[in-house]
Amino acid sequence: MQTGAAATGLGVLAGCMGLFGGGGTTTLRANSPAAEGSVHGDAAAWLGEYVSEETGGSIEIDAYRNSELGGQIESIENVSSGSLDMYVIPYALTGTQYQPAQVFDAPYLYDPDNPYEDIYEKTDPQDSEIAQQVIDDLVSETDIRSLGAVVQGTRRVTLNVNNEPPRNPEELSEYTMRAVPIAMYSEALKALGAQTTNIDFSEVPQALATGSIQGQENPYNIIRSSGIWENQNYILETNHMHSPLAVIMNEGVFQDLSESEQQVLYDGVREIQPRATETLESNLEGHKSFMRDNGLTIVPPEDLEMDAFRSAARSRIRSQFPDLIGTIEQLHGDGYPA
Repeated sequence: MQTGAAATGLGVLAGCMGLFGGGGTTTLRANSPAAEGSVHGDAAAWLGEYVSEETGGSIEIDAYRNSELGGQIESIENVSSGSLDMYVIPYALTGTQYQPAQVFDAPYLYDPDNPYEDIYEKTDPQDSEIAQQVIDDLVSETDIRSLGAVVQGTRRVTLNVNNEPPRNPEELSEYTMRAVPIAMYSEALKALGAQTTNIDFSEVPQALATGSIQGQENPYNIIRSSGIWENQNYILETNHMHSPLAVIMNEGVFQDLSESEQQVLYDGVREIQPRATETLESNLEGHKSFMRDNGLTIVPPEDLEMDAFRSAARSRIRSQFPDLIGTIEQLHGDGYPA
């Protein structure tokens, strides 16, 4: 069965002479739904810079952004079939092909004091036995391999509020919010207390403007770049999810590479992780200042009933994902207590 670059004719899998080939270049196409200037949009390009240098040009990655090579579900399916080589996407969306992959997006899973480093450790396909098992099963079921993860950001709630903002799940129950139509995301938002509706992300600004929904949840960079902030007056820093972006690859294409080339891809994801963290952290205060300057009020965690949000979220995940909770508990490391 032909897969990936071999199937499309867009890459030439060269025979290896020495460590990294000698007669040709393997060109891998990588898609992303995000724009340039974001971790999500730039991760594949960063990885390509590292891989090209380390392999002396025997592997090149062509990075495409803004869903140029297809939408999210389509791209995941295309990586599975081999008609797309690579994709950068939250783990939970690979759950559309293999549900257990959603475990890496469970709410309140990672260390709140150091979430991004915790993500890198717990999702590492080389060092984490739990991650290794989930990814091996993902490969077996879908022909999709994760090379590791970078961070998308921390998800917060935004709302249009008339009076005092909600500070606990009971108060948030008065609001209808757009939920990402993926089980782990939608159940997490229901757990925070909100009434939810599933609409396409492209429709969110208009739905907020008309009042058919009062809020949604996303990281700061997406709240800003999408224009969501224009129809919201509060941001609640619920910090309910720290989303890892999986760098996924078709298994057939991966196996056509030499062991040395495979290792460079793994090493490359690790190499770009600090750059992802630095990008998010360096931009965060700018995003917050922008929101405040445009009239939004930010409610920090210390002004929210975080224990109530955390307990409600973990309890709902336990009840809604009984087959996954054992793996989530192992990933958490302290039993994922409600």
